[in-house]
Order: sequence, then C-alpha cells, then structure tokens
Amino acid sequence: MTERMSEKPSGEAAEKGKPKAVAKPAYVKLVKGYMGFLTGTGKSLSTISSYQGDLNLLEDFLAERKKDFYKLVPRDFEAYEYWLQNQGLKINTRRRKILSAKSLVKYAVSRKKMALSDVQFVRAPERLERLPWIPLPKDWEKLKSALPKGTTLSLRNTLLVHMLAETGLTVAELCALRWDQLSGGETTLEVVGKHPRTLRLSEEVGAWLREWREKNTGKHLFPGFNRHGVTSSKMTPRGVELFFRQLAKAAGLKFLKPKTLRHFAIATWLSENIAENEIQRRLGVHSNYSFDAYRKHLESR
Repeated sequence: MTERMSEKPSGEAAEKGKPKAVAKPAYVKLVKGYMGFLTGTGKSLSTISSYQGDLNLLEDFLAERKKDFYKLVPRDFEAYEYWLQNQGLKINTRRRKILSAKSLVKYAVSRKKMALSDVQFVRAPERLERLPWIPLPKDWEKLKSALPKGTTLSLRNTLLVHMLAETGLTVAELCALRWDQLSGGETTLEVVGKHPRTLRLSEEVGAWLREWREKNTGKHLFPGFNRHGVTSSKMTPRGVELFFRQLAKAAGLKFLKPKTLRHFAIATWLSENIAENEIQRRLGVHSNYSFDAYRKHLESR
C-alpha cells in the first residue's frame, strides 16, 4: 500500500500564499522621507519647515497617548484636535496641523507603507475667515501725509505706495516692473509673469511716472537706492518691507505692511461696486476668492 502524500503545504509554500505584510518604517524615518519628497516637489524651505514642525507635534501626541501612527482611526484625529486645542492653538493653526497629518497619511499610503483607511477622509476644522487690517480713508490720508517730498527718493516712494494702493499688485510683481510694461502716456500697465493682465493707472500716477522716467533711466521702475543715489539693480521685496516699516512709524499705523495696500485696493473696489470677477482679474487670481472679510470691513466703517 502506497503512502498518501500529505495535503499540507510546506512552510515555504505556505508563506508564499500569505499576503505580504506592509512594511512600516519608524515614524521619524517616515517623516524624513516625506520631507525629502516635499523638497523634490519644489516646496520652499519655509513650507517644509512648517510641515516638519506640524509632524513633530503629532509625534508628541502619539508618544503621550501611546498611539501607533499606522493604526490611527478617525476618532484618534478627533482626540488630536482636542489635544491641540488644549495646547492653546487657535482653530486655523489646528486645521493646518491636522491637514499636515493627513498629508503624511496620504504619502504613507502612496508609498505602500500604510494600508488604506478612513483616516484619509477625516475632515479638518473649517477655516475661520479673519478680517485683515485695512486702512480707513482717514488712515490713507495719514499715510500719504507721512510720505516725504522734494527728493528723487521720495518720488520713487510716493509712486511705490500709490501704485500698490491703485493696482493691488503683489510686492514681487511691483519689484519686477519694467518701463517697457507701460504705455498710453504711462497710464496702462501690462503685468507679466504667472498672472498676466492689463491694469489702468490714474492720471495722477501717470504724471508722477512721466516725471520719474526723466530721473530714472534704468530698466526697472523701482531701482534700489544707496547713499550715492539710484543703483542699477531693482528694489527687492526686503527693501520694500524695510521702507514700510519706517513708513508705519512715521504715519503712526503700526499694522501697516506692504500687503495692507492690496487689501485697501480690494476694499476700495468693492465700495465702488466693481464686479467680483473684475476684481479677481485685476488681482490676477483665478480661484474662488472670498470677499466676505472685506465686506465686513466696509459694513463696520
């Protein structure tokens, strides 16, 4: 009588039949890999640093609650938000930190380091719209009065302030402006770059520009200055920031920043009943742009 072959598979065959376990690197190693991934996508150093800080805080939460990152469930994210609140963090900061944690989950799943789970679909807290500080008409008058007059430098600075307030340009766009972008007696501006658009300038600004062209023969509208006068290089965003710091003190407007005048331009256009899509065009934005905060500002005047 022949022996029956055993139907039980060998150990090696049994192992082959099992689904492979998901490799789970240590949390610190996973975060390090994610930082490298963000660098590769072209994120700025400040953005990467923000992600690192957010994920370090998540690590503190996991250690305190003795939680395994790879076994998190939606209710753990609810506990995490409550924990962040107890740390004294405001709602928009809590929202950012939870979104950072979700992005790490998404990265781990995409790299097959983590199985699919409902954690990916956890809702972050709704963003709280903050009302930016926007100058009132009386503040705008104070700002104009604080601008020095009578020198080449003062003419450049007067133009800089008025163009920001009239156009809503970003500081980077302002610093990059060249003379060849102006036409129509210096009252039509062609903005180039990521968000090209055509903007109209007031006759007052046009007159200042014509006067400024006689003094500034360089390529850029806003050159730098040193103790000898105009330099050949364009003004930097840092230079604009330092100028506004001095101007804020002179005008007694402690919250004044370069971006303040972009907010001022939006509020002015809304008060003139300019259509929202036209305001978006002037700003060079294509996504849905919330004007609620600006309307609240106008209502509170």
